[in-house]
Amino acid sequence: MSEKQKDRKIWLAAAVLGLALTLFLTGINTVRLKRENREIQARLDREIQQGIASEVFRLHVIANSDKEADQKLKLQVKNKIVEYLQQKLNPDAGLEETKEMVLIHLQEIEEEAEKTVKESGFDYEVHAAVENTYFPDKTYGDCTFPAGEYEALNVRIGKAQGHNWWCVLYPSLCFVDDTYGIVTEEKKEDLKAVLTDEEFDEILKNPQEKLKVRIGFRWF
Repeated sequence: MSEKQKDRKIWLAAAVLGLALTLFLTGINTVRLKRENREIQARLDREIQQGIASEVFRLHVIANSDKEADQKLKLQVKNKIVEYLQQKLNPDAGLEETKEMVLIHLQEIEEEAEKTVKESGFDYEVHAAVENTYFPDKTYGDCTFPAGEYEALNVRIGKAQGHNWWCVLYPSLCFVDDTYGIVTEEKKEDLKAVLTDEEFDEILKNPQEKLKVRIGFRWF
């Protein structure tokens, strides 16, 4: 083999090795970028959720079970509590005033719920408490609140092992007719008034749109 042929083989081997090394390093960088993007997206999602959570107060009514009768009872209890709160709450109350009013009347709220349970022919106990609660993504009308911890008035019926009903007490999205699965423009303005533009836009995004954005961001 001539020196020229040897040099050519060495050059080809070096080129192949260089290409392999480049592909290897590119793969490492791609994995690193994907991980960094996931971390950035997770941090942004968390900050937006926490910002929303700091400005809203939720109502959460949990049924004894998923039996039809228990689910129907849950809605009866919900109606009674919403009616009671609507009478007690000042329409112009802010977040802290709303929470304070609920805490002051917590025993009465529990008693109203228990009365509804008994009048419906059940003997379940009812427990009401204001506490931080983890919620998955939840859609109310055409507003979707991201998963995370929120302060909420939790009303647990019996074993509280059934599906729940929820709404937002502040701003007062509970006090609207949600039969048609919408939130009025007036109530959206109430939400917008207490949230940043970014937080408000996040709530109005379609859940499928959010998923596409996250996947697109994740996979670079």
